[in-house]
Amino acid sequence: MALAASDSAAVVARNAAALAAAKAVDAAKARRLPSLTGSLSGAYLPVNQEVGITVPAGELATKPIELPASDITIMPNASNEYFKGNLTFAQPLFAWGKIRDSIELALEEARKSSADARGACLDAARQANAAYFSAVLAHRSQTILSELIGYADQIVADRSAALGEGLATKAQLLAAKADRADLASRLVEAQEAEASSREALALLVGEQAVSATLCSDFRDSLPSISEEKLKGQAATSSTSLALASSSLAQAERKLSLARDSTILKPDLSFFASLDTAGTSVPYARSSWSDDWSLSLSLGLDMKVDFFDGGASAAGVGEASAGVDAARAALLEAGKAARLEARRAVDAARRAQAELEASQSRLDYADEALRAAESQAVEQVVSRPELLGARMHDASAALELLEKRYTLEESIADLDRIGGESAR
Repeated sequence: MALAASDSAAVVARNAAALAAAKAVDAAKARRLPSLTGSLSGAYLPVNQEVGITVPAGELATKPIELPASDITIMPNASNEYFKGNLTFAQPLFAWGKIRDSIELALEEARKSSADARGACLDAARQANAAYFSAVLAHRSQTILSELIGYADQIVADRSAALGEGLATKAQLLAAKADRADLASRLVEAQEAEASSREALALLVGEQAVSATLCSDFRDSLPSISEEKLKGQAATSSTSLALASSSLAQAERKLSLARDSTILKPDLSFFASLDTAGTSVPYARSSWSDDWSLSLSLGLDMKVDFFDGGASAAGVGEASAGVDAARAALLEAGKAARLEARRAVDAARRAQAELEASQSRLDYADEALRAAESQAVEQVVSRPELLGARMHDASAALELLEKRYTLEESIADLDRIGGESAR
């Protein structure tokens, strides 16, 4: 059970999901912190070297002299290279609680994943218990069924001989053979059940379970049960209830986020931007810095939605309905957890009573067998009566074994509801 609770594939997957959700919380919290981003680009500009800016003669002045005296063509910087870079710092200042809501949503998702992972551990341990004791039941049943088949073979042989002597009918022989075939069928069923149970156990704890010796025994007595205490434990160990609680908290936070994201609620942030540009590769020549410019800008950035066609209002309505649905689901999950505890107590007490009744029947069968064997020595009872007593005793032992398994399963259900992960 401990191996299943820690190493089964379902548990490993849930734990990984819980870790991912915890990392998502860190990512959400990072939105409150400043950001620093940079960019750098370079380009090749295929400019025409013949094209420039022409100043016609007399454009600047005509009196007392004409300036310029003739057309002047000013050639631009004809470099084919252009580079620019940017470094931007940004710090959110006010977002109407949207960042806080995002963090709380991530936290609730982490709690939800954690509850799911804990539930997976408890479920894996419960599944291991069921697979283990199913294998124990099937294995021990084979011993008793083989014994019963041996008695059935003797009965078939006796009736076959009696038929030859005219002391039995064919119908009696066929009835004995049918009983023997039924026992053989149950033996095959037990053999296959053991193989399947071991395979299921191997899926949870590893391939060693296929051939491992099953040394743990059934529990034969019901522990003291406080039903109200068990119902209280169910409220904390129920995976469905924990998930429903987290879902409600998430729905409430989504509603808060929707209300904080409506129109006319601006987001405000501070920014600082450093820009640089030039036409020469830095350090490629001694005068490269003459071609570069540097500028710094500081300011506030405001973003606001003035009209969205009613989308934000619809989002608030959707989130509000989600809260109502989650609240109803939580109430239902709470009632279901208490009902599950009640049913588990019911099943456990019934199993205990049935086990005690079965033990009484076995005690009676044991005593009847001892009496029959004693009388057989004195030749007071016949061979068929002795075989019948032996079969009745073995059948009672098989019934007791099944009742012990039922009680074990009932106790394991109580453990799961109470949040216990080991026997």
